[in-house]
Amino acid sequence: MGFRIKLSALVLLAVWATACVPNTPEGRAAQRIAKGRSLRDQKDYRKAAVEFRVAAQNMPRDAEPVFELGMTYLQSGQGQQAAQALQKAVSLNPRHAEAQYQLALLKLRSAEPELLRQARLVLADRVADKPSDTVSLGLLALTEVRLGETTSALVHLANYAQTKHGELPAVDQGIALLLAHDDIKTAVEVASAVASVAPNSVDAAVLHAGVLLTSRDRRGADAELARALAMSPGFAPALRLRLRLQASDGDTAGAEKTAMAISKLRDEQSWTAYAQILVAHGKIVEGTAEFQRLLNEHGDRAGLRDVYAGTLLLAGRGQEADAVVADTLKKYPADKAALLKRLDRALDRGDLQSAQRDVQALRDLKFNSALFRFQESRLAGARKLTFRQGDLLAEALRMEPGFLLARLRLAQILIESGRAKNALLLLDAATPADKATAVFLFHRNSALLADKQWEDARRGVDAGLSMERSPGLFYQDAAIRDHKGDLSGARKSIEAGLALVPLDPFGWSLLGDTMRSQGQSTAYLALLRQAVAREPRAVPLQKLLGSSLLVIGDLSGARAAYEAAKTVDGDPEAEREIANVEFRSGDPEAAGKRLAALVEKHDGVDARILMADIELAKGSRDGALADYKQALNLEPSNPTVMNKLAEMMAAKGFYDDALFWGRKALAVAPDSPAILDTIGWTYYRQGKLADAVEFLDRSLRRLDRPVARYHLAAVLIKAGDPHRARLEYATGVRQDPRAQARADVIQLFEGKR
Repeated sequence: MGFRIKLSALVLLAVWATACVPNTPEGRAAQRIAKGRSLRDQKDYRKAAVEFRVAAQNMPRDAEPVFELGMTYLQSGQGQQAAQALQKAVSLNPRHAEAQYQLALLKLRSAEPELLRQARLVLADRVADKPSDTVSLGLLALTEVRLGETTSALVHLANYAQTKHGELPAVDQGIALLLAHDDIKTAVEVASAVASVAPNSVDAAVLHAGVLLTSRDRRGADAELARALAMSPGFAPALRLRLRLQASDGDTAGAEKTAMAISKLRDEQSWTAYAQILVAHGKIVEGTAEFQRLLNEHGDRAGLRDVYAGTLLLAGRGQEADAVVADTLKKYPADKAALLKRLDRALDRGDLQSAQRDVQALRDLKFNSALFRFQESRLAGARKLTFRQGDLLAEALRMEPGFLLARLRLAQILIESGRAKNALLLLDAATPADKATAVFLFHRNSALLADKQWEDARRGVDAGLSMERSPGLFYQDAAIRDHKGDLSGARKSIEAGLALVPLDPFGWSLLGDTMRSQGQSTAYLALLRQAVAREPRAVPLQKLLGSSLLVIGDLSGARAAYEAAKTVDGDPEAEREIANVEFRSGDPEAAGKRLAALVEKHDGVDARILMADIELAKGSRDGALADYKQALNLEPSNPTVMNKLAEMMAAKGFYDDALFWGRKALAVAPDSPAILDTIGWTYYRQGKLADAVEFLDRSLRRLDRPVARYHLAAVLIKAGDPHRARLEYATGVRQDPRAQARADVIQLFEGKR
């Protein structure tokens, strides 16, 4: 009996102790951590983060809840917050191996050598402690390749190849990085070392063959391929690489024999390798015949048709590709790949109505992929739905984090919206292989330039130009030189870019800006005229010439340039600009008729804005309002249209309506100097001078121009700051004494005239 009593007492004591655990800080923290992990498993990251933060408050010196918070941020794609939390966990407990490791993985995203060295130390310790951790071994080797520690990298890559028994993703990435930096010699050494330590790995043999082929050692590549196929006669990567080698050597008989071997494989995508190579080498007739043979042999499969169309597109044979896609959709109306290609082509042509129909068709089919989200983002971008575009790109990246094109486009949107720092964080989360490309460096440089990080941008441009001499990188070099006042050097860089792409309108526009800053406007126009004379069918250059002549008031010359552009392909933009010239020449009736005819076939926002300007000039605010509404129907989030509406409402004295549209426009384009000016000038008309000064000051900081000087001067003199007001006014007069904005405020400074 006594024993039973004691046993009951022990049970009760245990129950009591368990019940009391949550009332201690440790117990409460443990309970929160357990709940947070459960929520994270359910992908409810927001609630999970709350639980871990509360746990950290209960145990402020414990690294575990902070580590769990960092992992939650990491899994939800919040890289910066994850790094901060993991760093804090490491500072609380330097021996927290997992926190150290996860922080090292984040550091691998950086291009900074010091961060890479820190990550290398952690990875080396982990490999020493856990020799079987092949992922860390591969990452260690890859990090050493990036740091230029070739000897050590070779050892680790060889060990990795032996351990993984032929699965070589880290080796592939390391070699890709070396090749991207034109270090072919080291790439060959790495591939040769891997092949020698893994002699029975068919993957290693094919990898070695591919690198040898890149180094133009065709005999060595062929020998390695023979070795690979001796080990595995039906190994598709080896057969595809041999086919590529035979086709480039003109070995038709050998290529046909290899193609037949490939066509017997189960891998459907391998069947088309020969046809793809023929098309890529410009043998369109032979390639088409091979595709037709495959379709006849394999039952006219939709998948083969999709590869057929894609191959033609890559070869620049758009019309033939369109015909294949159209035929595919007749036979297979629900073929998602064909619909996706047709959507892509519609977006390329600017046919937004057809694109919208294909988007809806794919939605109806419940199609969901990163590429589809990207194409939807293109449609949103064409309609100036910037927020929607950004959301779709972010979704594409969540679905496929390695989707570089989506990452670069989203970064571009962030830069354009004034969030260059966010763009840098997004770009720095790219894969190491992507970071080693010139196109990545170009976009990262764009973010650095937008954030005014001139020295980092200088290093980035130099690195990019060492890999690839592209127009964009030369233009970035010009921007840095211009910032330092080296106009002559900037001009040389722009000319280097134009030497690569002589008809690039962006490059010519930059050249114009630089030469005008040098006081050589006339010389620039002469050069531009010469370029147009050499290539009269270069529509973008004709339109650039037209806009340049329009700026200096040469209306007849501008019209001639736009007419020349229009005759090439009936360009709607050129037609709209001709109407603009007519309007500015004092013939609004002719301009209105031309635009009315234009919008029947090519309705667009810019045409509607010009039509509204004409209506306002005629005194018809209702007509202008109708055109603005139609423009918003076409592009509901267009900030220019909303700003125009704000200006019109302010002119009518409807200040609240004006501020409504102005702030709505500002939400889309938060750094627009024109929108900031409209809001500030509206506040001035309302008599709210403090608000007016705030917005007009911001407008002037964004872009120094006469209208900003004149408007700010008027507000300042009313607000009781005459000294600064007169300075701003005098600066405006020096910049442009004939500006309309001067006429609006002249009585405040010079009395009646």
